[in-house]
Amino acid sequence: MRRRAGRAWQVGAALLACRGAFAQASGAAEPEAGSGEPPRRWAAAVGGVASVGPEFAGASRIGVNLQPGFAVRWGRVSLASRSAFAVRSEGVSAQGGLRVELVRSARWRSSLGLRWDSGRDEGASDDLRGLGDVRGTLRLRLSLGYRFDDGWRAGTALTTDALGRGGGWQGELSAGRDWRLTPATTAGSGVSLGFGGSRWQQNYFGITSEQSARSGYAVYTPGGGLRDVAWSLGGRTELGDRWSVFYGGSVSRLLGPSAASPLVRERNGWGLNLGVVRRL
Repeated sequence: MRRRAGRAWQVGAALLACRGAFAQASGAAEPEAGSGEPPRRWAAAVGGVASVGPEFAGASRIGVNLQPGFAVRWGRVSLASRSAFAVRSEGVSAQGGLRVELVRSARWRSSLGLRWDSGRDEGASDDLRGLGDVRGTLRLRLSLGYRFDDGWRAGTALTTDALGRGGGWQGELSAGRDWRLTPATTAGSGVSLGFGGSRWQQNYFGITSEQSARSGYAVYTPGGGLRDVAWSLGGRTELGDRWSVFYGGSVSRLLGPSAASPLVRERNGWGLNLGVVRRL
């Protein structure tokens, strides 16, 4: 099974849908500001997620991904295997990796974090043969989020290659809204606009002369610019005090230099996900 086709891409669109929903599902360990409840110093969660989506951004073939996950938080410091396994509700600011909250209030959230970007494996898809692997690297991420009234939220984030391995930078603008449908079920929907620098675009969508000779793709040197636009819808349902299930879906479309790459077979993408989490 092709499970390593650039993990950030294989289920990227699907995870966008569940990012906020799963953070809430594994949450409630620390109340939101102004709730009047005493905060807990630590929290932890474990679970698993199944995702279906393109093998990589622009692929026409579909891949399936099954992964466990975990999250641990102490005060404003958290460590999670991926964004879906945050240990409390954080809306657009929920992220995987090692993260420190810089600002936390009823309206504003800001954080600085490090996460491992596994890159992309050439052998994960027939369409990637001849392109070589995209090297994994450690990414530094700065995020800022704001919550409006009536469940509306907006956010922005910027990541850069902290190890200087040619990964470049990328970022995102997002907006969305959350609802409580029943005492046990919440839902959220959002849109996002992604963009990336020239190095990042070259890594994932560019074709060098050497890669062209090996793969048969035309040479392509993209500049920095838009990456994609996506719409997501997700939800979660509490199953008692400890267990929750989360689910979601998304659609996306590649834009700008990313969409113009000869590697892209399908500009439109979609994703589905289903998972379970247990709070410890």
